[in-house]
Amino acid sequence: MLRPSIAPASRILIRQGGVTDLEGVLQVCEKHSEYWDGRLPSEIRLSDYFRRALSSQDEVFQFWIADNGHGSVLGWEMLAACSSDPARRRLTGEVTTCLGQQSGSLGRTLATHAICHAARTPLQYLFTQVPTRDTLMVSVLEAVGYQEVGLIPAAAKPPAQPERLEFVYVVDH
Repeated sequence: MLRPSIAPASRILIRQGGVTDLEGVLQVCEKHSEYWDGRLPSEIRLSDYFRRALSSQDEVFQFWIADNGHGSVLGWEMLAACSSDPARRRLTGEVTTCLGQQSGSLGRTLATHAICHAARTPLQYLFTQVPTRDTLMVSVLEAVGYQEVGLIPAAAKPPAQPERLEFVYVVDH
């Protein structure tokens, strides 16, 4: 008997991440290593960084996991503070998205989730940076309403960083 096919986006479950998701988050990072120009930071530093991010969430700054409904991490998105200035800290957020597979629907699902969350908080702006060669994420961000605001040149000084585009999303309340 043939079963009806289900569109991949409908199988994506977005949930708040926790420390128990650390291994899946690191695996997605390995699949998406071009974000770090093919050279992941040391496994220990990366593990410590994401352990802190997953355990230090609050009502505004959160870490979301996209999974297939069976516990496999497909991608993640982190909303972090952009500023340490207490007057601006709750007004601007930095969004980082990492997809374990090249999927526009997964990227749109995560980006839209962060935008909807931000609308329920005091955040006024969301910022993100994407390598210029990541044309999938550039098109996803533009499709959900982010505006390109600048080009960050490649850095030759180690650790080298690729050329990146900076985007902003103005949060409607």
